[in-house]
Amino acid sequence: MGNRVSDILSIRYPLLMGAITDKVRLAAAVSEAGGLGCIDGNVTPEQLRRDIREFRTISSRPFSANFPLKSTPARTLQERMEIIAEEHVPVVLSSAGSPAQWTNFLHDAGVLVAHVVPTVYHARKAVEAGVDVVVGEAYESGGFRGETDVTTMVLIPAIRRALPNVPLVAAGTISDRYGYVAARALGADGVQVGTRLIATHEAEFPEHYKKLILAADDTSTMSADGPLRPRISKPEFAERVLGENKRIQMGQGAALIDNILTVEEVFQEIFRGGAEHARRVAEELDLLNTVATTANPAG
Repeated sequence: MGNRVSDILSIRYPLLMGAITDKVRLAAAVSEAGGLGCIDGNVTPEQLRRDIREFRTISSRPFSANFPLKSTPARTLQERMEIIAEEHVPVVLSSAGSPAQWTNFLHDAGVLVAHVVPTVYHARKAVEAGVDVVVGEAYESGGFRGETDVTTMVLIPAIRRALPNVPLVAAGTISDRYGYVAARALGADGVQVGTRLIATHEAEFPEHYKKLILAADDTSTMSADGPLRPRISKPEFAERVLGENKRIQMGQGAALIDNILTVEEVFQEIFRGGAEHARRVAEELDLLNTVATTANPAG
């Protein structure tokens, strides 16, 4: 049986990169590992074109470009979207705004669209606009989610119930095998991983990012002020770890990360480890049902 997200995006594993950076190396490593790497679309047009071409010198696998729609001026966004079409980028990952304006343009150029949403309402609007994949970004995540506080445990099954046929990706706190299996059990076809990918050898982020992620516990983050409200490190936490107040975007899943891995090792933990964990859970459920049937035989 195929996977809806993997099949439509032509990737081996249903994992989208969420750790957006203007360095191409991490995106290429994610795509080479079998996921969908992502380059930063919110750069100058010249750099965007350079980054697309640099990616293709490292990897021939599918990749995406990220665009926060609401925070990008219309003229600038148009210029960048035209570059995406000219360079035949396989996928655009859009967020923080309506995808309706650009989805048809991108489809006409042969570009797929995955759009990030924080609620069922926004998921319906994205599907009406014709997007190919919906990414449900929950309260716990480090990304842009606006003024909503819907958790993964509610958001993903609610979108799945409302839109049973849409390819659905869960974003927020997926850092290991347990998060992946949980997201799939909630109804997602795949996951978007951000904070865990920052804590990799290939991620060219400033060193204090990785220090804060490795030191984080379950109370180390907060919602930022402003319309997009990404999750960030608390100032008192950064002061304690770094000796100064540095704020970085990171999801609550940072509390589950205590080592620096390669991207390939992250994939092995999530997918190979996920298969082992799913089998264990299934076996326990089968055993519980067997015991229940024995204790209460029909008739």
